[in-house]
Amino acid sequence: MQPKYTAEQWDRIKPAMRNLAFATVEMARAVLVEGKRPSDVAKEVGETRQLVYAAIKRVRNVLDKHQEAGLVPVMVWLPPELAAQVMEMAKPYMDTQPAPKKAAKDA
Repeated sequence: MQPKYTAEQWDRIKPAMRNLAFATVEMARAVLVEGKRPSDVAKEVGETRQLVYAAIKRVRNVLDKHQEAGLVPVMVWLPPELAAQVMEMAKPYMDTQPAPKKAAKDA
């Protein structure tokens, strides 16, 4: 299977997945970054293919939510006082609730 993300891209978007179980993220990573087949991942971790596909779907749903909201991941080292300001600005975007779906435009 062809990888969808590079390891670097995955590391940048991984914070968006902080509310998902570690095993969910790791199964999805094996498929989406390492390019493994879901059936192979299932065998490696002793789970069903359906569970691996569900993990991929959960990860994609989280990423889609952030992309639909027009958000981009940012990782930067800052002095403590600036980091506190940035964290305060980021609070509204650190919710655990899914973003509302965009309304469909009438044709």
